[in-house]
Amino acid sequence: MLAFACLSAACSHSDSFTNPQGTDLPFDAGPPARLTLNGAHDGHAAWLADGEGIVYSSQQLDREDADVCLAELPPTGGSQRRLVCDIPGGESTTDAVQWPAPASDGRIALLSAGNGGIGGTSPVLLDIGMAPGLDALEPETVRILPLTPTGGVQQDYAGYLRWLTETRLVYVGQRFRPLRACPDVSCPLDTLLYGTEVTLLQLADGPTTAIAIPGTAEATGVAAIEDGRSILYTLANDSRVYRRVLSSGEVTVFHDFGPSGTARDVHAAGGRVAAIVGGRVAYGLHPTMGPTQWDSGGVLHLLDLDGEGEVILETALRLYRRPAVSPDGSRVVAEGFPVTVSGPPADPDTTVSKSGDLYLFGGE
Repeated sequence: MLAFACLSAACSHSDSFTNPQGTDLPFDAGPPARLTLNGAHDGHAAWLADGEGIVYSSQQLDREDADVCLAELPPTGGSQRRLVCDIPGGESTTDAVQWPAPASDGRIALLSAGNGGIGGTSPVLLDIGMAPGLDALEPETVRILPLTPTGGVQQDYAGYLRWLTETRLVYVGQRFRPLRACPDVSCPLDTLLYGTEVTLLQLADGPTTAIAIPGTAEATGVAAIEDGRSILYTLANDSRVYRRVLSSGEVTVFHDFGPSGTARDVHAAGGRVAAIVGGRVAYGLHPTMGPTQWDSGGVLHLLDLDGEGEVILETALRLYRRPAVSPDGSRVVAEGFPVTVSGPPADPDTTVSKSGDLYLFGGE
């Protein structure tokens, strides 16, 4: 299960930690370097267009409203440059910012959610927003969710938000459902996210339009390549990364990870492609949601843009999600989730944390 914006009661952790002001050094030099240390969750990282900063979502449990705020770090880690909360509501609501997507002109697209009060379990206000910049973070609503894109099905959530061009965004439409592991209210409440279709969002020439890309049902990641002329995407229960030329609709297999396992969370920049492969992921029929992929993280793989030169960035007792490649292709930041192994060696029990921190690969 994957917690949605940590708005559910499943996100009950200790207070967050920050580096002393003025440092540009990570908590742990690694490798990989540990960039954040938060008792709650830090994730959805993205690089500024010039590579001189990392923006991400950070839950603040020391606040009464427990907002998931937008934060910025130096590219090497260190103390936060900024922390912006209360988007889209205020101190009387639990709000969340996810999937920040900085553009080359300074604008930042993002997903914002609010639940109408403090401590709610599901968002009642959710939209794709656009802010003029990090110094003036007052996002204008681009599209309210839920929505049904042309040629697609209803989606409640927009994951993997990326820029294609100055006037086009691409994302993975998703549905979410708050669930408990058992009927008893004492069981932790969690949220299941599952993909619908890769969706294009056209921002220019009139009202914003959303168009579903055929053949991308149950998508689990999307990335823009070739200056937005093509995309890479992954599908549930599939070891392949697909490439689609948007003008012609031609689809080819970019890379097949084969026995390494299911591929997802694809991202590309600077001539390099990152994906999460294998790990703790399962696919099956949910009694009410139908075909569903459960994902607690996997192994980080890197490729060249020609699909060759594969490198596996594996570390012991940690799984990864949602990598972001730096604009020059030399570094990757990803969410890392601790893995705990207990019990006898002959029959070990493995638990993956629901809360992650950010880790940096490369740039040493």
